[in-house]
Amino acid sequence: MGDGIVVSKTIVEVEKLNQVNLSKEDRHHLQQAKHCLIIDETKHKPEQASLLFVISCRLFKPTKVIIRYRIDTNKNTVSKIRDDYPFVPTKDVTTYIGIDELKNVIILFEGINIFRKIDSRTSNASYFIGLAYRSWKWLEALLFNVCALETLTSSTVYEKRITKKFIDRLNFFVGYDKIALRNIYNIRSELVHGRYLAESNDKNLENFLISEEVCRSVFRKILMNQDILDSFKDDQERMKIFGG
Repeated sequence: MGDGIVVSKTIVEVEKLNQVNLSKEDRHHLQQAKHCLIIDETKHKPEQASLLFVISCRLFKPTKVIIRYRIDTNKNTVSKIRDDYPFVPTKDVTTYIGIDELKNVIILFEGINIFRKIDSRTSNASYFIGLAYRSWKWLEALLFNVCALETLTSSTVYEKRITKKFIDRLNFFVGYDKIALRNIYNIRSELVHGRYLAESNDKNLENFLISEEVCRSVFRKILMNQDILDSFKDDQERMKIFGG
């Protein structure tokens, strides 16, 4: 998955490691673990690489991939890390990613690692999508998804009719339904302006799923196409991909 990061099959001999706050259940899970993410700490921060890997898996498809334990070979220890990705509310969620699918995950992983470093806009958009995936509540996740989308599509200059431009640009880029786009943007606007009552809306989950689907479509198209990814290095080129 790039220099210094490998996905590998593993057999973890837990009993030979110094266990840091592990329960009986944890030891069972470790013995059942089939794969691990091997990270060269001289080249990557483990927490950051793990985060990008989980984000890449979920951008590829609705999946519940978790990195739950960390083995430090230098200290010969194994410890539990916090599960930051609790919320994947869709009927077709899976924990399985095949070998052929992993090739696409690698492209997404390499793409977002480049993308997030281009400038503050791409860094913020990547940050928002990470927050969306780590949110425990649907409303928070929807808000961060829409923030990511607005960060990607907004102009550097002041604009009028920003709702219409948000809708038109995303529709132009990925062809998503304009009514659905308006619905998720309106929730964001009503929320920040104090007009939205979450408990009164009977389509909460549907709107959240739409916001995640749009993000997945947009980020996949950007990260898996080198020309589109490169367009974010120049603001005029970036606006062209969204129709101006």
